[in-house]
Amino acid sequence: MTVLPKPNEISDAKLVKQFIAGDSAAFSTIIRRHERHMWKAAQRYGRKPEDAQDILQEALFRASRNMHLYRAEAALGTWLHKLVLNSGFDWANHRSQVEFPVLNEPDTDLDKDPRLAIDPLGYLDIALTIRQAIDQLCPDQRIALILVDLGGYTVEDVADIEGIKVGTVKSRRGRARKALRALLHADFFGAEYD
Repeated sequence: MTVLPKPNEISDAKLVKQFIAGDSAAFSTIIRRHERHMWKAAQRYGRKPEDAQDILQEALFRASRNMHLYRAEAALGTWLHKLVLNSGFDWANHRSQVEFPVLNEPDTDLDKDPRLAIDPLGYLDIALTIRQAIDQLCPDQRIALILVDLGGYTVEDVADIEGIKVGTVKSRRGRARKALRALLHADFFGAEYD
């Protein structure tokens, strides 16, 4: 008689392979293993539980349809977290289009309409500069920085997701912050101020 390993004993990589091969129970195990972290990320975009649930469902749908694209360059939890962030971003973007339909009206004078007193694109150049700087970080450092500082995870959660020690996450995050600070300083102030 063959003894099957407990769900927590099966690696994420093996679960992914099983799901791609057609085992839907493997996807259920993946969801149970990572749903707490995914739910936390979804809540950052949807303030109401039903909005966060919509975001999470969209991310899980994307995961089920695109699992064959997962390349294991990062931990599965990180890949799933990114799907939640992308789903949350799409949800927030769609919601802003619904809440600000005046932006889609062709005869709106954007300079004189009081409903648009805040420029929604005012900080786009800064956001793009920061994104480009983050993209230049080492992958391990980038993941630690994004999950803790932007994703709101605790250092312990990230260590659990990545399967590494808490001290390693702290070290990677510290190096990422130092490198990011240097990159942004050069971008905003130029090399002559270093």
